Amino acid sequence: TTGGRHPRGHPGALCSSSMPPPRPWLIALVAGTAMAACGEDGPTCVDLDFDGFGEGCPQPDCDDTNPLRNLRCDLVPPPDCDADPVASGCACLDGVAECYPADRASLAFGQCRTGRTLCLNGHWNVCEGAVTPTFEVCDGADQDCDGRVDEGVLSPCGGCTRGCAGGVWGEGPASFEPADGTAITPEGWLTLAREVRSSAAVWLANSAEGTASKIDAANAVEVARYWSGGREPSRVAVDWRGDAWVLNRAFDGVSTLTKIAGDRERCVDRDASGTLETSMGSTPVADDECVLFTRPVGELGSVGRALAIDGNTGPDGGAGGDPWVGLHDGEAIVHLDGATGEVLESVATPGFRPYAAVFDPWGILWMISRDGLLLSLDRFERPLRPVIREVPLACFLLYGLDADDSGNLVLTGFSCDQVVLYEPFDDRWSTVATPQSVRGVVVTDEGEPTAWVAHTDGRASRLRLRPLELVETFSLEGAGAVPSQTIGVGADSLGFFWAVSAEGGEEGRGVATRVDRDTSSVDAQVRVGLGPHTQGDLTGTKRAGGFLPQGTARHLFEGCAQGGTAWLRLHVAAAVNGGELLVEARHAEDAGALASRSFVALGTLPHDGSPFPLAFEPGGVVEVRLTLSTENRDGAPAVRRVGLEWACPGPD
Repeated sequence: TTGGRHPRGHPGALCSSSMPPPRPWLIALVAGTAMAACGEDGPTCVDLDFDGFGEGCPQPDCDDTNPLRNLRCDLVPPPDCDADPVASGCACLDGVAECYPADRASLAFGQCRTGRTLCLNGHWNVCEGAVTPTFEVCDGADQDCDGRVDEGVLSPCGGCTRGCAGGVWGEGPASFEPADGTAITPEGWLTLAREVRSSAAVWLANSAEGTASKIDAANAVEVARYWSGGREPSRVAVDWRGDAWVLNRAFDGVSTLTKIAGDRERCVDRDASGTLETSMGSTPVADDECVLFTRPVGELGSVGRALAIDGNTGPDGGAGGDPWVGLHDGEAIVHLDGATGEVLESVATPGFRPYAAVFDPWGILWMISRDGLLLSLDRFERPLRPVIREVPLACFLLYGLDADDSGNLVLTGFSCDQVVLYEPFDDRWSTVATPQSVRGVVVTDEGEPTAWVAHTDGRASRLRLRPLELVETFSLEGAGAVPSQTIGVGADSLGFFWAVSAEGGEEGRGVATRVDRDTSSVDAQVRVGLGPHTQGDLTGTKRAGGFLPQGTARHLFEGCAQGGTAWLRLHVAAAVNGGELLVEARHAEDAGALASRSFVALGTLPHDGSPFPLAFEPGGVVEVRLTLSTENRDGAPAVRRVGLEWACPGPD
C-alpha cells in the first residue's frame, strides 16, 4: 500500500510511500511474524493490528493489539473482555466470530444486526458489517433499535409529512411534566396521578380443606380462617375496598366464587343478634357473617381457574370493583357484579383455556392459557372482543402472570424455566432463564420495577425488569419450616414479599413465608391450612390506590420566530382507556395577555376526533390545556404527544 491502510480483515503491514505494495507471500508471512520489510534497504513497519499505526510506521501505536486504540490510549479505554470476549483487542486463537459493539438487547429490534470479526495476530480485529443503534430518522424504520418507530422525529401532524410545520408537546425539550393531578409514565406519556393507600393483609386459599386464611401482614399472624364456599379453592383476588374473592375450582362440579369482607364494618349481622359470629383465628365458623355470599360460576365441569378484579367504582363511586372469572374447561370469561355476584356478561374464548388473569392499569384484562397463549380484553369496548397472541417460547406450560404500573406483563414458563416480559405498546418480548420450575409471579413498582417469582422447590428469585435480568435466587427456609411446593406469591405495602407453599408446616400443613424485600431474607413464617395451592392477587396492594378522578396540564406554543403565525390544527395522540380527555386552547397577542383570555373547548376524546381545527387570528401565542378524567380506579387517559400545526409567513 502507499501511505494508506491495508483493507481490514486481511493481514498486511504499512510501508513507506516509496515502497511497492507487499507480495501475497509476504502478507502471509506477516500474519505469523507481525513484521514486514518493504524492500531490502527500506524501513520496517510493525503494525500488528493493521490500523495504520505502529513501530516504524508514519505514526506510533499506543496499543498495537487493538485497531480502535492508536494515538491516544488515555481517551479510549481498553475493552472489557469479560463482558464482550470478541471485542476489538481481546485475545483469540484464530478464526472468525460474530460480533456486536453495542448493547446486545438492541438486537431484538429494528435495523440492528451483528457483524463479523477476524482473529489477527492473537487479537480480535474490528467488527465489520454490524448495524448498531443510531439516531432515529422519520421513515417508518427503527434506527435506534428500541422497539419504537420514529419516536422524537415525527412531524407536528404525527407522521413524516415534510410540509407539516409547527411545535410538539410531549417530546424532547417540551416533554410532559407532572402537575395538577397528573403524572408521567416511564414511557414519557401524560396520565393521571394515583392516590396512595396501604394494604396490610395477605389472603390465601387452603385448597385441600376448602378454606381461606387471612394473615395480618405486619404481625405475621393468621387472624381468621373462613370456609371458602366450595371445593378446591385456588384463586384469590382482593378488591379496592380490601374484600377478598375466592374461586373454588370444583373439578367435577360447578365452580363457585365467594366474597369475604376484609373489614368487620362490612360484615353482616344476618341473625340480628347484635354480635358478629365470625372466625377470630385458625378455626372456621359455620355461617360466618363476614362471608358475604357465594355464587356459582359456569356450568358443570367448567372449572374456574382465573380471577381478577377490575376498577369499576359503581354508581356511588364506592364499589370495590367487579370480578372476572376465566373458565378453563368451559373456554369462556364471565363478568360478575362486585356488589351482588350476579353474572353481567360472558364471552366465549374457543381454543383458549384461561389459567391466570390480571388487569393492567389501563383497564385491559390479560389472561394466559397453559399452552402458550396470551389473551387481552379491553373491558371498555363493546362488544367485548378477545385478542389472542402466541407467546414466543420454545416450550409451553405458562403458569404465572402479573402487570407493572405501565401495563407491561411478566409471565412465567413452568416447564421452560423462563420469565417473559411483554411490552404491549411496542409489541416487544424479552426472556431470561431462571432456576427450574418457576411458578407464581408478582411485580413491585416502588423505585425500580422488580419481579418476584416462586420456585416449586422452596426458593424464590428476584428479577430486574429494565432490562430484564435475574438478580438473585434465595431459599425460603426459615426457623422451623422448610417450605416446598411453593406456588403463590404476593407483595404487601409494608415492604415484604410473601410466598405460599403447600408443604412445610407442622402436620403436613402449608406455610406462608414473609421476606424482607430490601435484603431478600426470610423475616417470618406463618403456618396455615392444608395444601394451599394459591395464585392471584394475595394482598390487593395494586388495588389499594387507583387513578385520581381528574388532572390538568398546560403548554404554551409561541409559533413562528418572526411572528405572524397562522394557527392551523391541533393533533392529539392519546388513548383514553375508559376515561375522557377534554382539549382546550386560548390565544393572545403575547404570553402576558393570556390570563385575561378564556379557554375555548376544541373537543373531547374519544367522542371527537383529532385533529382539531383552530380559528384564532394570526400572530401571538396559543396555550393548550388538557383535562384528563376517569370514573374508574383503573383505566385513565394516556397522552403520547400533542402537535400544533402552523404556517409561517413567507417572503414578501
